[in-house]
Amino acid sequence: MPTLDTPHSILNEVIRDVLKRWGKSTRAEVQLMPFNPSILGFVRAGQETIYVNTVPLSGVNHDNLGQYLYVVILHEYLHLLGVADEREVRRMTLEIVDEKFGESSFAHNLSLNLADPRDVMLMNSWKNGRPHTYM
Repeated sequence: MPTLDTPHSILNEVIRDVLKRWGKSTRAEVQLMPFNPSILGFVRAGQETIYVNTVPLSGVNHDNLGQYLYVVILHEYLHLLGVADEREVRRMTLEIVDEKFGESSFAHNLSLNLADPRDVMLMNSWKNGRPHTYM
């Protein structure tokens, strides 16, 4: 039986959360492997596998492991669903992570560091009641 922090159980949680929010799902599996440490994870076109990089994963504190895997797997799962735009996937990831873990979480900080600064500024402007626009 998997523990809460196994990649398989986190993938199942991601699938449930995305299905609940957007009503969409797809088949997926997770494979851990080492590759270029500047890349946290990736998917290949036409495949159902989410590759998670074990190099940066090995440096994550055990207490934050589940949240780290959730962010990486969620991000790549959104690509599997057909969202190709990297900026949009990062924005969507930040939205889900904020709702699930809150803004004081490790997952939020990781997602925030990956998000486009323009999207972060726009999201923050909505919280202050004065949304900025690009007009």
